[in-house]
Amino acid sequence: MRILQIVDTPFAWRSGIWYHRVEVPSRGLLARGHTMRQIVIGDSFPDEMMEFPSTVIMGRIYPEATKPIEAMKRFKKQGTRVIWDFDDDLWAVDPSNPSRFVSNVFKDQYEGLIKEADLVTTPSFILAKKVKKLYPKKKVVVIPNAIDFKDYKERPHADKKLLIGYMGAASHWKDLQLVGDVLEKLHEKYDFDFKIYGMTGEPLEAVMYQYSMLLKSNMMPEQNEYYKEALDFYDQMKDLRADHTPFYPPALHPSVMSSVDFDIGICPLDDTEFNRGKSNIKFYEYAAVGTVTLASDVEPYKSEVTYRAKNTFEDWYKKLEKLIVDKDFREKLAKEQQEWVKENRNIEKIALDWEMACQKEGGLKVLNQDKSLIRNIKNMFIK
Repeated sequence: MRILQIVDTPFAWRSGIWYHRVEVPSRGLLARGHTMRQIVIGDSFPDEMMEFPSTVIMGRIYPEATKPIEAMKRFKKQGTRVIWDFDDDLWAVDPSNPSRFVSNVFKDQYEGLIKEADLVTTPSFILAKKVKKLYPKKKVVVIPNAIDFKDYKERPHADKKLLIGYMGAASHWKDLQLVGDVLEKLHEKYDFDFKIYGMTGEPLEAVMYQYSMLLKSNMMPEQNEYYKEALDFYDQMKDLRADHTPFYPPALHPSVMSSVDFDIGICPLDDTEFNRGKSNIKFYEYAAVGTVTLASDVEPYKSEVTYRAKNTFEDWYKKLEKLIVDKDFREKLAKEQQEWVKENRNIEKIALDWEMACQKEGGLKVLNQDKSLIRNIKNMFIK
């Protein structure tokens, strides 16, 4: 197949979504013998790009001036299969999320793209079911996020003090507040370090200063809740003497995940409609480098992560303490989690799902397609 992936900006490579939903799938499909190209959407496409694809994959939100729905219609008119891929609940973005305005401002666009697409893909069963509820006749397929294990190397396992870590994007300050008191209390009893990788692309001290000034001046009142959540957790973190590593560009991110060398990776997550539609990529990445995961006992984690804590002080304290004091348990669990991710979320396996989704109705005979290794495409569809 000839597959064209249409991204929203020349700077798409800055986004983790691009890495997980465009770049990694592209590598998997290339390895299976397909021809892949990426192009930035414009108000028109060169003739060679219109003529090239048998399948087009579009994703998320595009600048309105590029008229993405019209572009989708043009490809469909010439017989090209068009897929729309998304991985966030655009109908339920949390009020404190910096991207919350997407819900209303781009509603006509993302709903129009869903209606027009031949197929909708998502890494989340919850999002897939939501689309089916809103559009019962729409064909929807779940394709999990995947790990390219050529990028992720085993962490050093350096002989050092126990390190508990959190990796995440800027929208997760409220989630971290779920475990702030737990970390403080455990730190009074046990000698460990705490580190955050991500949240900001700049040193944390500089960003928190900016947030405090913006909150004080009330220059962006719609963001005040977000600034306050970040500053509240930052104040808690001072008592932990926490370290911070700013986010790196997605292509460099896997090597940093290894080098930060977390012994324990935490995934606290508030139980909200928006969060339930997320994927388990944080768990996959921890496991890929050999870090054990403790996650909130909520979706999406409860469907795949075997070691979880209810979102109470008592349960998070108990489950995290077990990992701190019992090294044998921690290492055994880390190995089990890593083996599961390698078996079930390796791009070499998930590329088969992408391959099946990209085929036109009726199916095509595709290179190296072993029916004993793939699920029947009928079972991929959300009913």
